[in-house]
Amino acid sequence: MFTSSSEILKWANSRNIAVAAFNVYNFEGVKAVVEGAEQEGVPVIIQIHPASLERGSKPLISMALEAARLSTVSISIHLDHIDRIDSINEGIDAGITSFMPDGSAYDYQENIEFTRSCAEKIIGIGGFVEGELGRLSGTEDSVTISDYQALLTDPLLVDDYVSKTKINALAICIGNVHGKYESEPKLDFQRLYKIRETIQLPLVMHGASGLSNEMISQCVLAGISKFNVNTELRQAYIFGLSEAVNRDITDLLSIMNLCVSKMKEIVVARIREYSLH
Repeated sequence: MFTSSSEILKWANSRNIAVAAFNVYNFEGVKAVVEGAEQEGVPVIIQIHPASLERGSKPLISMALEAARLSTVSISIHLDHIDRIDSINEGIDAGITSFMPDGSAYDYQENIEFTRSCAEKIIGIGGFVEGELGRLSGTEDSVTISDYQALLTDPLLVDDYVSKTKINALAICIGNVHGKYESEPKLDFQRLYKIRETIQLPLVMHGASGLSNEMISQCVLAGISKFNVNTELRQAYIFGLSEAVNRDITDLLSIMNLCVSKMKEIVVARIREYSLH
């Protein structure tokens, strides 16, 4: 059933667990997430990058919304990493009510102004707003941020940022990165604790792919309510295609089903990992 992101996060917080949010790009991704969530009987969030709108993929949003409505578990549809206000209107027109305005590329005041402008439109329709304070390094959807451009979330700015932007959830940077970790992940848990002491809003971690079970557990205990999963799901899809080629599978439906199966394994594994704390 189609549900708001706010309700799903409330559900998770009431159980002291975290929600899995999966980025999808095609039918196979939507199918894998929905089937995995239904198998485990827990709510999830399906995330779509605004580049999908720019590439004329509004049918992907329509498909995700319909899949959520038909699902036996609660699912919300979220437009991720929005860097222009026009994407808010396009998303609203397509039926989305959950958004992440990404002002992390701007300086602090510009981030506030951009996020607040987006939030006003979203709140006006009763929607959900996730903002980001800090900036992750790494690569996601062909956008690469170098280490020297990364910026950890400053706990001293959190309260001011949240109060001025009116967001419903805060994405933070404590050493997490987009894409593949090139070395052992090192998260600043003391920083996370200070952020949690400052605000009680749901906290979001992007760049969760590659974190150990122990780190995930610590994050949940310290207040992370939502983990974004992108890299692992895309890799699973590519593994499925590679296996089909290696096995000389030429039937298109068989190839699609193989990719769904590979992606669903990741979906189920992450749902269980985030729910066992």
